[in-house]
Amino acid sequence: MRIGRHARLVGMGIVILAALGCAQDEGNEKPSTTGTPVEPPPEPSADLSRNIQKTGLTIDLSTMTGTAVIDLAGSLTGTGASFEAAGLEIQGVSRAEGPLKWSLAQGQLDVGVPKSQGSAQITIDYKFKEQAQFEGLMAKGSTLVWPTFCGNLFPCHSDPADGTTFELTVTGTPAGMMTLYPPAIGIDVPSYQIAWATGSYTKLDIGTTFQGTHLVAYYLPGGGTDAQNGTAKLVDIMNFYETMLAGYPFGGEAGAIAVDWGATAYGGMEHHPLWHVSTLAMGDPWIQAHEAAHAWFGDGVRPACWEDFVLSEGTVSYLEARAITEVLGADEGTKVWSHYQTRLNKAMAEAASKIAWPEGCGEVDILKDLFGDIAYMKGAFFFRALEAKVGKAKLDPSLKAFFLKHKGKAAHFQDLLDIVKSVAGYDPSACAAAWLRSEAVPAEQVCP
Repeated sequence: MRIGRHARLVGMGIVILAALGCAQDEGNEKPSTTGTPVEPPPEPSADLSRNIQKTGLTIDLSTMTGTAVIDLAGSLTGTGASFEAAGLEIQGVSRAEGPLKWSLAQGQLDVGVPKSQGSAQITIDYKFKEQAQFEGLMAKGSTLVWPTFCGNLFPCHSDPADGTTFELTVTGTPAGMMTLYPPAIGIDVPSYQIAWATGSYTKLDIGTTFQGTHLVAYYLPGGGTDAQNGTAKLVDIMNFYETMLAGYPFGGEAGAIAVDWGATAYGGMEHHPLWHVSTLAMGDPWIQAHEAAHAWFGDGVRPACWEDFVLSEGTVSYLEARAITEVLGADEGTKVWSHYQTRLNKAMAEAASKIAWPEGCGEVDILKDLFGDIAYMKGAFFFRALEAKVGKAKLDPSLKAFFLKHKGKAAHFQDLLDIVKSVAGYDPSACAAAWLRSEAVPAEQVCP
C-alpha cells in the first residue's frame, strides 16, 4: 500500500458466471443417508484462534449475497470457531451433514463445529452491503478491507498472523461492465489481499518477464494514456524483483487495475496478483513499483503482528527506490530519495508517535498507532543505511533468503534481522533499534 498526501489510504482478472448456492437456515441436522447416526451439532462457542486454512468465496453482485466455504484446522478438544462478520447478515451456517448452530453478536460470528482430527469444512451463507470508503465494497465498485474490515465482505480473521488460501467467483456483474479478480490464490496470504473491481475496463497487455510472468493493466474510460505511462517500465521493474528476490509467487499473470477512489485519493493497494491503483496514480511508475514489490513483502510474506508493519511498508518503500533507480536511472532514484526525505521530515514534525517498530505483538491499533509515513520512511532509510554498511551484494541475498524461508507464512521483523545477521555477517539489531524503535532519526543516518 502506498499513501499520498491527500489520501486516507493510500491474477488474471476474469468474469465468471456461476449460480450461488441457496442459503441454509439454522435448523436440525439432516438425517443420515448411510444408516450411521449423525452426532447433533454442538452449541456455538467463541474461538478466534482456530486457524482458517482455505476460504472459498462465491459472490453475487446482483443480490449482494455471498457463500463462504471455509476449511478450518481440525480440533479434538474444542468445538468453537469464530469469525469477524461485523458488516454481514448471516443467513445460515452448515457442513455437509447439515446445519450448524451459530450466533452473531457485536460483529463476531460464533459457530459450533464438531470435533475432527483433520480439517473441518463449513459453509456460511450471508448478505453484505456497500460500506464507507475503504471499509469493504465501495460505491464505485471496488473493494478494500485493509487492515481490519474483511468482516464487512466475508467471514474472516483480520489478524495477519492467520493466513488463508483463496478461491473467488463473482457473478451478477452489471451489463456492459467487467469484474476483475483472481480466481485463486494458492499460498497462505493475509485476509486483506483478496479483492475485486467492477467497471467498464479495457485490458492493456504489457509484456512478459524473463521468468514468464505475463503483465497486464486494466483501465477505466479515459485512462489509457495513464495506464501506458505508469506501466511502461513495469516489465523491467518486475524483472528486477524476480531476479533480486525470487520468482513471482502468485501465478503466471499479474498487473494493475485502475480503481476510482475519489478526487483526492492517490495511491494503491497490494491486491496481488491484480493490485489496485487509484485513477489519479495509475500513471505514476513509482506507485506501480511500490505495489508490485508487495508481492514479496506484505503479501508473499505477511507481518506476524501489526507491530511488524514496517516489514511490509518500510521494506517495500526501500525496494521501490531500488527498482526505480535500477530501471529509470540514478537521477530518477535521487528524486525518489529526495521525496522520501521530504515525507520523513514532515512525519517527524507531526504530533504522532515516531516509533516505526513498536515492542510487543497484538497490542497496537494499526490505524491509530502505526499507519502513516513513519513506518514507510524510517523503514526505507533504515534499509538504505544497512545497504551502505553491508553492500547490495550481501543485503540482496539476505532479502531473498528471508523471502524464500517465509514465503506463504507470517514473520516478524526480527526474523528478517536474524537472516541479515546470518547471511551478511553483520548484526543489524542496534541499527534497527536506532532507526525504528527510537523517536529520533539517527544523526549520522548510517549503521554503526
